[in-house]
Amino acid sequence: MIAYLKGQVRMRGKDSVVVVIDNVGYEVFLPALALEKAKVGEEREFFTHEYLRENARELYGFPTKEELGLFRDLMKVSGVGPKMALNVLSLGASRVREAITKGDAGILGSVSGVGKKTAQKIVLELKGTIEMGDISSQFTEEALDALRRLGYSQREASEALSNVQDAETTEEKIKAALKILGKR
Repeated sequence: MIAYLKGQVRMRGKDSVVVVIDNVGYEVFLPALALEKAKVGEEREFFTHEYLRENARELYGFPTKEELGLFRDLMKVSGVGPKMALNVLSLGASRVREAITKGDAGILGSVSGVGKKTAQKIVLELKGTIEMGDISSQFTEEALDALRRLGYSQREASEALSNVQDAETTEEKIKAALKILGKR
């Protein structure tokens, strides 16, 4: 079982990358947000889930263990396979977690290939297993990434986010952090 890969991104496809390790290329299917960040020529690491079928072996990769865990949670829902779980994660892990904890099947139903009944089933089966603490740390991670892309250093962004209170979404955290950074 392949649980982790670290290597150079050699090629990008529509929904996957080829990661080369010791002259062997592994095709790894990624959520849309991770695929955007995976640039050809860069070294990347992925926590992976190996999916075996009778005629295929597929690797699904995620930049964090938390995303891998959410992917596996989604696959536990009957009727949700790896491709659908990957499509759901195209919303971003924090939005998926938020939708599940708030019972908002509409957000999940907006994903291509996920019908209303499947979205409701995902919420129903996973609502008790997803904790708010997981959401908070994921929001902070995404907010930190956004602030870094806006040109702030890791230290500046981390300090600003540590002073943010009562923000429930990534967007709220970013707005509050930008206000703090603007006062400096």
